[in-house]
Amino acid sequence: MFLRSFKLSLIFLVFIAASAFAGTLTLKEAVEAALKQNPEITSAKAEWESTKAKIPQALALDDPRLGLEYEQIPSGSRNPEDGMKMYTAEQMIMFPGKIYAEWQMARAEAEAAGANYKAKALEIAAQVKSAYYELFLADRAIEVIGEIRDFLLKIKKSAEAKYVVGDVVQSDVLMANIEYLMMDNELVTRQQERPVKEEKLKALLNRNDEVTIETEADLVLPGTIGSEKELEKAATLNRPELRAMKAELDAKDSAHFKSKMEFFPDTMLGVKKRAEDGWDAMISFSIPLYFWKQGYGVASVGLEKEAAEAAYQNMKNMTAWEVKEAWVMADSARRTVQLYEDKIVPQSAQALKAALAAYQAGKVDFQTFLNIERAYKEAKLKLFESRVKFGRTLAELDKIVGGELK
Repeated sequence: MFLRSFKLSLIFLVFIAASAFAGTLTLKEAVEAALKQNPEITSAKAEWESTKAKIPQALALDDPRLGLEYEQIPSGSRNPEDGMKMYTAEQMIMFPGKIYAEWQMARAEAEAAGANYKAKALEIAAQVKSAYYELFLADRAIEVIGEIRDFLLKIKKSAEAKYVVGDVVQSDVLMANIEYLMMDNELVTRQQERPVKEEKLKALLNRNDEVTIETEADLVLPGTIGSEKELEKAATLNRPELRAMKAELDAKDSAHFKSKMEFFPDTMLGVKKRAEDGWDAMISFSIPLYFWKQGYGVASVGLEKEAAEAAYQNMKNMTAWEVKEAWVMADSARRTVQLYEDKIVPQSAQALKAALAAYQAGKVDFQTFLNIERAYKEAKLKLFESRVKFGRTLAELDKIVGGELK
């Protein structure tokens, strides 16, 4: 009984150990993990939370000032207690227009930080998708090249057997061996490159474990994409970079308003309480006597506002161009994927099958057969490359139009 329990425990531990070194990670899971764990996103979110916390501060008054005064100290006395003791309290009250402007600026800065946070999240999501696609392509390429290598090994052995009985010439055997060795070397190279691509994805996911990431067997990509005009409209409304620049423009507008409020006085309120009896009250105003200083401030902030407006308009223009470029690339990649899936890969497979039968029947030479085999390999690799390109361009479009984060 004990021996049986020991064996079961050993099997369980082996299973757990094997599971620790492999795991299938879907594209959706990779993006979700990055949004939770990526340090850059965490930093951008913390900055956003920090700016939001500053909004209530803008409505708060300056700290009051409490003091102690001694008046009417007799001449020759060195003891302040010989005079009249008074407790003072003072409060500076900024002109209401300035307080409102500072609150508007703080709110606009928080909106800009929030937009920058979303932009960073979309940027990282696009990078994760691109890294995942690279790893997916590496896995599929290893499968394709491994399939071709095994196929060539069979052809190589078949050619050697035929050469023994005199059915083929020696050059067929040599060419089959060369092709097999080249494919075997390419497979080794692809296998060596895979860990590099995997580490890139792990870096974006903020992972430093030894677990091997296995990609999905296939990519689920849409058969159609939105129209260029629809995407451009969505980008103009939702692109985080544009929203951040619009918020910064609003902040400049509020700063411009505040600079005009500098022509209005602030108020100082004060109270003095005598230790013996009675109390005094005080009110004073700041006088913007040196008005040219405020005038230069208004002009300076006004120019900053104009610069922000120009930058915002330029970003809108660039967004329209980026959407058009990404849309053209995405549509081209989509059509290429469909072409290879529906026609080129199936026909290449049929051509290879027919070429193999023709070679075995002695109807085509070995070089013709190799050319068709290479075309089949290139077609399958091109199919996966096109899928990856389509996925990358879709990720770029999501980033530009401000796709919803999941």
